[in-house]
Amino acid sequence: MDARTTRLAAVGAGFLLAVLLAWLLRPVLLAIVPALLYALLTWPLVRRLRRVLPNLLAVILANAALAVVVGSAVLLFGPMLYGQARALFATMPDAARAALLQLPSGMREELGALVGPNASTLLDWSRTILSASFAVLRSTTAMIAALVLAPVLAAYLQLDAPRYGGSILSIFPSEQRDGIRAMLAQMYDVVDGFVRAQMLVSALVGLLVFLVLHILGIRFALSIAIFTAAFDLVPYLGGIAAFVPSMLLALAAGGVAKALLVTALLAIVFAIEAYLLSPTIVGTRTRLPTSAVVLALLVGGELFGPLGLYLAVPVAAMLRIALRYARG
Repeated sequence: MDARTTRLAAVGAGFLLAVLLAWLLRPVLLAIVPALLYALLTWPLVRRLRRVLPNLLAVILANAALAVVVGSAVLLFGPMLYGQARALFATMPDAARAALLQLPSGMREELGALVGPNASTLLDWSRTILSASFAVLRSTTAMIAALVLAPVLAAYLQLDAPRYGGSILSIFPSEQRDGIRAMLAQMYDVVDGFVRAQMLVSALVGLLVFLVLHILGIRFALSIAIFTAAFDLVPYLGGIAAFVPSMLLALAAGGVAKALLVTALLAIVFAIEAYLLSPTIVGTRTRLPTSAVVLALLVGGELFGPLGLYLAVPVAAMLRIALRYARG
């Protein structure tokens, strides 16, 4: 077996082992992932502070700074957003009924004829969608709770980072360690760049959605925009979070014309994301084709649920780097 085949086999075996380990540890992933994200976001500040401060003090100050920012945002905006979110979910059934009444009578009759024979199937679909939505919400709530522990775990990860790196490198023969070190550095750069870029794109999309809905007078514009930004951290999900409630509220309050206007403007927003923001800001970081992104999302969501959707793209990008290294 030549060296290239050996490297490819090692990468494949390592990836499968990592997936198996993640599967076995999935109950604690919700505590580990926020800590990794926290450590990733504060690591640049830690490195800068290390130039003038001891390692321990640099880690504590960097993580405390982000904790203060996040905690302040939660205290300032959390109660308002929670109240709006509850009101939004409570309003949806009435908005759906009012939206149905806004449709022309002929369209309502056709819709009734279409729904009647398939009512049980649609009900099953609705239950499935609601179950998935609540699963995402439960996962998101658990992740928010895990953020309380994230600064502490992140600090330990950053303090022990040199040991982890040395332990990983010690597995490989000495002649391969420089290549492995370079590969790990590329993985870090890709994941760090992807996380920051995707957060920026999601924030910009949330802002655009808020401006569109606020200008058009749609209720709960802020809540819908924040949900959109949160779901948009997973490619292709942000549009669903924005379209459904926005269209129902617009149809209930302003009729078909307003609903079509909202739909058209939101379509423009997500076209801007798909063809301008994501390729420019995110695409250059991962270099993954769309088909690979979709496949990664399907596999990640099937294996690990909502958390797998969030992790699928960066993991796929890391696998691409490992395969490129294995091919030499």
